[in-house]
Amino acid sequence: MSITKDIIFFLKKIQENTELLAPSIVGELTLSQIHCLSVIGDIENANVTKISNELEMTTGAITKMCKKLFNQGFIEKYQEPGNNQKKYYRLTESGQKLYNFHKKIHDEIHEDKKSIIARYTEDEKAIILRFLNDVNSMITNRFKGFKQDDDKY
Repeated sequence: MSITKDIIFFLKKIQENTELLAPSIVGELTLSQIHCLSVIGDIENANVTKISNELEMTTGAITKMCKKLFNQGFIEKYQEPGNNQKKYYRLTESGQKLYNFHKKIHDEIHEDKKSIIARYTEDEKAIILRFLNDVNSMITNRFKGFKQDDDKY
């Protein structure tokens, strides 16, 4: 029973560390805003629909985020000549600096994870993958149907 308690403890610690440490690195921005900036930096002609699809968030949430990022000076809006309908976003100089910083951290963490995973056998990796998939499914299913603005709590 102790190993179960330890696993749950470490899953909680991973979540807490992510929630506590990541925002302190980037200041006032949320993780969602950082990821929105990252998508804008990664895709050509980033618009609300493309960003929404990439982040699997509603267009309303993306619109709000982009408005905040615009007001903070991290992104700018533009339109293609002859097309006044579609609005696109691109990074400003300060947005590009934050994008580069975020990408560097992600790349370093990715390499760290690969080196940790390399320590395990293929059978162990299969068990770890199944476990992580089960935890992810549990979380996804638990929170399906809830929205931030719901009066359910």
